[in-house]
Amino acid sequence: MRPVHKMILAAMALLLATATYAAPLSDKPGTAMAPNKDALFLRDAAEASALEIAASKLAQTRAGGEQVKAFAAQMIRDHQAADEKMLQLARKLGIQLPASPPELKKQQLEDLGKLSGGAFDSAYARQFGVEAHQEAVALFRKAADDAKDDSVKAFARQTLPTLNHHLEMARQLASQAKQ
Repeated sequence: MRPVHKMILAAMALLLATATYAAPLSDKPGTAMAPNKDALFLRDAAEASALEIAASKLAQTRAGGEQVKAFAAQMIRDHQAADEKMLQLARKLGIQLPASPPELKKQQLEDLGKLSGGAFDSAYARQFGVEAHQEAVALFRKAADDAKDDSVKAFARQTLPTLNHHLEMARQLASQAKQ
């Protein structure tokens, strides 16, 4: 192959890669395009919520303490309510959200499912109560400050007080689960 042809092929490959990377998040005509960071926030928030709901459903049957079961029930209710708002927002922006926890966290769920009673309570309160809500608060705080789309920013700001409340509840639960 001649050097000129190699350069043309390389340029075309680079152009194709750039065009693919810069493609819109949705190919539906007439849908608004959210900036990539906003779409990533919504995806990450949906995955985190799915993870917390899945862990909380496990808690309904595996937890030993009634306080843990009550906390889990509230997490399911609150996260499902937030998910409804998030899903409406994603539809408006033409973004498809994942409906299940991220692959990297599924092992954590499996490990949790092998526990029961006090061991479950402690692990659930720490991992899916405190740690998960610390991550969620940081994620939502960043979106509340940095989101490009006003509706994404508003959703993050409106959800933050609930997440902060969940974090405080989880900290109390974790301290009790250690005792």
